[in-house]
Amino acid sequence: MIRLDSITWLRKRYADGRFQPQDVIETARKRALGAHEAVWIHVLDESLLSTYIDRLENLDFDTSPLWGVPFAIKDNIDLADVPTTAGCPDYAYVPERSAFVVSRLIDAGAIPIGKTNLDQFATGLTGTRSPYGAVPNAIDPTYIAGGSSSGSAVAVKNGSVSFALGTDTAGSGRIPAAFNDLIGFKPTRGWWSTKGVVPACRSLDCVSVFTNNVADASVIARVAGSFDREDPFARRIEQASFGRSRPQIGYLNPNRLPWREHSEYANLYRDFIEDLPDPSVSIDPEPFLGAGALLYEGPWIVERVVAVGDFLMNHRDAIHPISRAVIESAPKLSAVECFQAQYQLAGLRRQIELIYEEIDVLVMPTAPKHYTLAEVENDPFVTNSYLGTFSHCVNLLDLCAVAIPASATASGLPFGVTLVSKAGFDISLLQVAASICDDEPIESFASLGGEMRLAVCGAHMTGQPLNHELERRGGRRIQRTRTSSKYRLYQLPDGIRPALVRSESEGAAIELEVWTLPEEELGVFIRSIERPLAIGSVELEDGDWVKGFVGDFSATDGAVEITAFGGWREFRRTSKPLIS
Repeated sequence: MIRLDSITWLRKRYADGRFQPQDVIETARKRALGAHEAVWIHVLDESLLSTYIDRLENLDFDTSPLWGVPFAIKDNIDLADVPTTAGCPDYAYVPERSAFVVSRLIDAGAIPIGKTNLDQFATGLTGTRSPYGAVPNAIDPTYIAGGSSSGSAVAVKNGSVSFALGTDTAGSGRIPAAFNDLIGFKPTRGWWSTKGVVPACRSLDCVSVFTNNVADASVIARVAGSFDREDPFARRIEQASFGRSRPQIGYLNPNRLPWREHSEYANLYRDFIEDLPDPSVSIDPEPFLGAGALLYEGPWIVERVVAVGDFLMNHRDAIHPISRAVIESAPKLSAVECFQAQYQLAGLRRQIELIYEEIDVLVMPTAPKHYTLAEVENDPFVTNSYLGTFSHCVNLLDLCAVAIPASATASGLPFGVTLVSKAGFDISLLQVAASICDDEPIESFASLGGEMRLAVCGAHMTGQPLNHELERRGGRRIQRTRTSSKYRLYQLPDGIRPALVRSESEGAAIELEVWTLPEEELGVFIRSIERPLAIGSVELEDGDWVKGFVGDFSATDGAVEITAFGGWREFRRTSKPLIS
């Protein structure tokens, strides 16, 4: 039996020769073709799939973390030579290049099976606004799958693929995860490129991913998270750690949430937060709800007009009636009103920043209710709006989020919560999610695809005299952090280099940076290192270990201890050299 619900499980079968890519991909394709007709818009034919399978011969299995792993792509994301419809047949075009994120995944060995259905132009949270049909829930087909990334979520849950790309502007990568008992990860805005994605609200859009477990989401994140120079909305995101051995968790106060009459969901949420590790902190939801309300009351709804307005004007009858009504309802705001909304959002962001000085991770319900297909058809606007009560705020507030399963209703429908953290704490957030879900432990930031991590604590850090040696070798800073509290720092007699020495009994946390270097460059770089410095293993403050600069047994001879400064940069900033 070929299982596709775990990348780790699949890779082990590849490694021991029990599975071959041809058999796995054929199985995935058959399952896709046998799924409900509304799930997929386009399934690749065997000849095109064979070209992706043949490419695996030129990829090293050990350094290609997605080697032979089948995945699905929401059909507002480009796949080369395959039509992109955004859920609108008349809008379709055939791209010559795949989206940046898709190319990253394929380069790591993943194999696209096809394009999945969505709420047209990613406008909706129900999964019903598509001329290709309403996508039924994978657990109970009388209920909605959630949207707009409906087809992608169901394709993962029904076992057609190991993971699927979605997009997320207002919750489209999290609501379907909650309704189909999946992990739905929405990264920090700009960490994953949106080049090659049909925009909804371009300033807020994110590519997201659906998986069956947190460990798989982490693998995808490490591959997809790369700066794209061609995307003007891309950002250089350096993954950060919480700085505590036990992250502080907060939760939205359930007694102040707008549950309306849906007491079962409120009770499930209360049960979940009661099981959170102590101490957990109750948080006032008003700033989050206020930011969420701005999404459709402020200027951001107008971005949808910018994205598809010209097409709508010339092809009005080609647009799904509900999608057309949403886009045409966008208010005609003055510049004054636009700036007023931005100022209001800035004030709310500052309130959220203060909240995150107290906590690391915030827990909130993913959705307040799960509607049937009939309920949505009867009232498509109110139901859709209410679904986003908790999810709308995240992108506006520049937060990262992961939706996880929590429990189930009396009728067996899944209930999910979302964990939310500050921008740039994606990997740390996934670590917390893994611990809550009892999933495989998540490493802080393992390098993939022929790169090696290197911790630097002195003259090679950003802005220091030898940093150019890393940059000219293709180095890339991925993290600013500290060591565990088991190190001492010394200024060497040459006055220009420090030495990091491990001390089990009287150490402190020392500032450092983690860089990645291409494997072929690391060996050349190491040969330039002169004693008493060496490359050894360094423990980071979150418990991860990484190769880095350390001092050998003679490093303290003639050196001056500078541990009290907390790092080389602070020592250089505040002190004259202690040795000349």
